[in-house]
Amino acid sequence: MICGTVTQQGFYTDNKGICEIYINRASSNKLPHQHGKKKLISVVIGGIIYEAGVHETADGTVWLSSVLYKNDPKRTKTRLVDALAKIGVEKGNTITMEANNDGSFTIRS
Repeated sequence: MICGTVTQQGFYTDNKGICEIYINRASSNKLPHQHGKKKLISVVIGGIIYEAGVHETADGTVWLSSVLYKNDPKRTKTRLVDALAKIGVEKGNTITMEANNDGSFTIRS
């Protein structure tokens, strides 16, 4: 299981927080990541499949970016804060991510 914390990096113009998920160091090795390169993964939030970017800083911090793309023909852009709100998750909450058989990850509160 992968554990993380929802953080806020500022605000959108509608005053909703720009959220990212910081992954605990003890479980970050369970996600693909490389310093300076965005690695794409499929995440399931509230039953909807999204494409998310996994990033790593120079000091080894791993996080999921604030922008997601729906797994649909138009690759509809979605804010992480909105997807998380649908499952009752907000800034400061901890989440868990479980690997699925198809290689995707399900995010839960």
